[in-house]
Amino acid sequence: MSKSNLLQKLVLGDRWAEGFFRLVVFFFMPIVIPIVLRFILGPSNFTAVITNAAILYFIGLIGAIASAVYYIRDIYQTDMEAFPFRYLMASFFGLGTPRVSIKNETPESQWWDMVEKIGGPAYLDIHPGFAVLTETLTETASVFGHGKKHFMPNHERIYEIVDLREQEGPVSDLVATTRDGIKVKVENIKFNYRIWDSRWDGLYKDQSALRNPFPYSKKAIYDYAYNRAVQLGKDDKFQLTPWLDTVKGRVTGIIKGYINEHNLEDVIGPREQNEKDARQHIRKQAYENGFKSGLQSIGTILRWWDPGDFKTENKIVEEQFVSNWSVDILGNVALNNAHGDAQKQAYEELGRAEAEAELLTSIIHALDGVNLGKNKAQTFHNLILMRTAQVIRALNTPAPNGHTSKPSDQQSAKDEQKLA
Repeated sequence: MSKSNLLQKLVLGDRWAEGFFRLVVFFFMPIVIPIVLRFILGPSNFTAVITNAAILYFIGLIGAIASAVYYIRDIYQTDMEAFPFRYLMASFFGLGTPRVSIKNETPESQWWDMVEKIGGPAYLDIHPGFAVLTETLTETASVFGHGKKHFMPNHERIYEIVDLREQEGPVSDLVATTRDGIKVKVENIKFNYRIWDSRWDGLYKDQSALRNPFPYSKKAIYDYAYNRAVQLGKDDKFQLTPWLDTVKGRVTGIIKGYINEHNLEDVIGPREQNEKDARQHIRKQAYENGFKSGLQSIGTILRWWDPGDFKTENKIVEEQFVSNWSVDILGNVALNNAHGDAQKQAYEELGRAEAEAELLTSIIHALDGVNLGKNKAQTFHNLILMRTAQVIRALNTPAPNGHTSKPSDQQSAKDEQKLA
């Protein structure tokens, strides 16, 4: 560190070490020097002059401090002298530097009004889930994350306290007009959003991996604080658009755009009527690169959202659409039932044909190697009746495993021998 920088820090620095140095120079040395000179030189006119000069010095110093306190009070328009005096002691002498605890959007400290209005020096205790952006009169200064005793110098002030937790944004009922001029009411729109960080695009896709629950990047904090639009507030003063309103406007813009570009039947029709599910199509638009880039420009990432439920305020039109859809759906149901009945009948005919073929095949096999005897016609007739009775009996007799049994070859052979 150069001598000029060291001298500048000793004169203008606001750390406790520089403040202690100035306290020694301005308070202790004017007291100690007259006492030491009086002890060394003894009572004399010179020491009396030094003592009187020290008394006049302290009177002037007290007057200067009082003037500085009233000057600070007048500049920042405060009604109490305690805040300006505390600020002067902390910034110039390093005494009583306030400590502010930030665990919500309203910090907890009896000196918070002073730190908010005037600025540093101050120590910031930031709890998990929050970050603090500070700035000077001309530019951004620092971004502080989770931690204790972050030192904010006297030329900086808190510009924004950023909530890093996941935010939930419910939307009241939304009304939009379709391309065919019918108003549609959208209910139960919900979305979750938070400060953007590059880790959401890569590392944090693995849900099982350990991760920081409150990631952020400095660029996202800057974009969140400075890239939001400005609107006219309640007191006719311009102010930044609230974070929730900014994200809400972009999310509802997707829904309004889709409704304005499509007819009512495409918006509220059931999936059986539409080639594309309207809600699913709208939902996917929020995860496209163009929309994600727009949110990243204000330091935000959309984590999840539900486009809500669509309904028309014109009950007559809605009932007519429902009637038309019910006719189509009932027609499809009847067609499916008819197709099922036809398949059932076809399978029954197929099974009957296979049974007849099996019966004929069985009779033909039964005639192989049979001695028909002298009365061949009667023997042949009896054989066919016997084999048919065996097949019918086997079909009607349940087997132990639940299947119908077939006539055994041995029993058939015995019956054929008797018949012969």
